[in-house]
Amino acid sequence: MSVNKFCLGLTVFLFVFGSANAQDRGNTNLKKDSLLNNITNLNKRLRDASSKNISTGFSAPLKIDTAYANQLNAESFLPQRNKLGLLVLESNWTPFAENVTFRDTVILDPVFLPVIFDGKMLPDNLDFLPGKSDPTEEFHLIPRESTFAPELDRIQHIRDMRKYYITNNPQRIRISTSDFVDSEKLKETAVVEKKNVFKELLTTDDAISISKPEVEKVYIKPVYWLFNGEHSLQINQNDISDNWHKGGNSNFSVINYHKLYQKYKKNKIIFENTFEWKLNMQRTPADEYHKLSIIDDYIRNTSTLGLTAFKKWAYNVNLKIETPLFHGYPVNSESMVRSFLSPLKVNAGIGMKYSLEKISKKDKYKRFDLSLELSPASINYTLVTDTLVDETRYGVENGKKALLDFGSTVNANISYGFNRFSKFTSRIMYFTNYEKAIFEAENKFTMNLNRFLSASLYFYLRYDDGVSPDKKGKWGYFQYNETVGLGLSYTW
Repeated sequence: MSVNKFCLGLTVFLFVFGSANAQDRGNTNLKKDSLLNNITNLNKRLRDASSKNISTGFSAPLKIDTAYANQLNAESFLPQRNKLGLLVLESNWTPFAENVTFRDTVILDPVFLPVIFDGKMLPDNLDFLPGKSDPTEEFHLIPRESTFAPELDRIQHIRDMRKYYITNNPQRIRISTSDFVDSEKLKETAVVEKKNVFKELLTTDDAISISKPEVEKVYIKPVYWLFNGEHSLQINQNDISDNWHKGGNSNFSVINYHKLYQKYKKNKIIFENTFEWKLNMQRTPADEYHKLSIIDDYIRNTSTLGLTAFKKWAYNVNLKIETPLFHGYPVNSESMVRSFLSPLKVNAGIGMKYSLEKISKKDKYKRFDLSLELSPASINYTLVTDTLVDETRYGVENGKKALLDFGSTVNANISYGFNRFSKFTSRIMYFTNYEKAIFEAENKFTMNLNRFLSASLYFYLRYDDGVSPDKKGKWGYFQYNETVGLGLSYTW
């Protein structure tokens, strides 16, 4: 009987205890559900936030210093402000130098920009997959602090603090992306579309649309004139003792050369003009008559006017004028051989001109230029005005001052650049009146040692069978002039 009473009492006790526990569990679940509803009830939270006093502590633009201060206080660290009034996040952190003022400074750092609600509250790295290994344990060839990782962490930290500020201070957010005209409006309702894996595999991303920038138009005037020039100054000195076994005379010479070139080209009209001046002075102690002798001296101007005909050919009219400027005497002689306008040489003709220009694809300084003028109808005029100059040296008959010949002329100008530092130029002229001929070949090889120093080899060959036979030397009708020099040069 006592055993039955004990079992009955134990049963009643377990039933009462189980009922109480079930009720407590029910009350606990109700409390949890109520707390979750309060957290997710956005309308209630907005009503509570709007009932607060938002007139105090508001300034524009808003900063996230409150969020930083809350986080720093949570870490038991009291934030401080520097002399500029900016929040100091770390003991050794200074965002701006002491000499920076904000009257004329635009702050572009997102930490100090106004907080704007954009609706992007979910984290960018939201992932429902199992957690990955700690990235600090991974092996990297480049240390993490030597990459952009610290800067990316700072940007992400700023984004998190802005979200933290929006969540805890919604009453202070007065601006959202919907207030901007050019930005996308926040959608009131979100459309959830069932994801199709196969559709994603078969589609491609949309092309990036790039708007054409507005660029101010600038009108560039065409260039019709082209100018360049060449200048050189060479000094040569040769000193020989009186008892030198091979004989000879000491001398000192200076060679001065200038060349100016201009070209005009518009549509089919081409005009080229070349002005040259050369002066070769020499001092020979053995010359008893002259302290200073002029070895070579001329001023020459060459002009061509062309009209493009077809391809590289053009109808052409050319004119060349040449004359010396100073008196010239042989060594130990008083006989004058040249002076101003004695002789004056003029050559003019009408014909065709062929131009060719080739530039290497590998080296722009390696180029070949050719200008060939064919003048089947031309004149060659020689004038000797000074009575002290022997006119027969220039093909003029004795007792006369001028000579005019009609015939044909061929002019050729060749230029070949081997590289940036060496160049060969040649000028060839041939005239004939079908009874006599005049041929000139002026060649020059220049090697630039630097921009202002160069070495040159000059060789001038001339043939004229119109001079009197008694003026011929051991070379016959051939004449030459050769010079090797080192000096200053400048080309532009």
